[in-house]
Amino acid sequence: MTEFLQNYGLIVLFAVVALQAMGVGGFPGKTVLVTAAILAARGHFSIVSVIAVGLVALVLGGYAGYWIGRTGGRRLVDRFLPRRLERLVVRAESFFEEQGPRAVFVARFLPGLKVVAAPVAGIAKMPWRSFAFWHTLASIVFTLGFGIGAYLAGEAAIELVEQYGFYAAIPIALAIAAWFAFKRWRRGDGVAGAHS
Repeated sequence: MTEFLQNYGLIVLFAVVALQAMGVGGFPGKTVLVTAAILAARGHFSIVSVIAVGLVALVLGGYAGYWIGRTGGRRLVDRFLPRRLERLVVRAESFFEEQGPRAVFVARFLPGLKVVAAPVAGIAKMPWRSFAFWHTLASIVFTLGFGIGAYLAGEAAIELVEQYGFYAAIPIALAIAAWFAFKRWRRGDGVAGAHS
């Protein structure tokens, strides 16, 4: 994946993340985002570009998946989704019934469900505005959390994501919070030093 990103740039990031968000299984969107952020830390990309491309891909891919589910229904989704994801669709439908609109947000961080969340929201005829709000919010939190976390944590971020999935967000979020707190402390210390 690192080699693909180095050779083809952020087009790979956009394509993989968008396809996964659309509901196409087998694309490691989170791993590609984390890898691109690590490459940004090494100077291959701008971290702002990585975050922007990842966010746009995630949002647009989810919107496309929603409308595929909404207009084509289960028949179209079943035709394009691999058979192994059929159980996930059923699981996602019951998850949506239990959780309501916020399921779109929660599903973005759950293995498997994040792949089928957008098409299932469309199949369930979730109101567009509700879907767009929760999906966009989840996309922002997901992209910033894993993108900036990987940029700061480096190679360790990939191991965390691969081994712990959703739970990897906890130490990554703590790392981001600590980084911002440190920056703020230094800025305050510098201001205090200037006045003394």
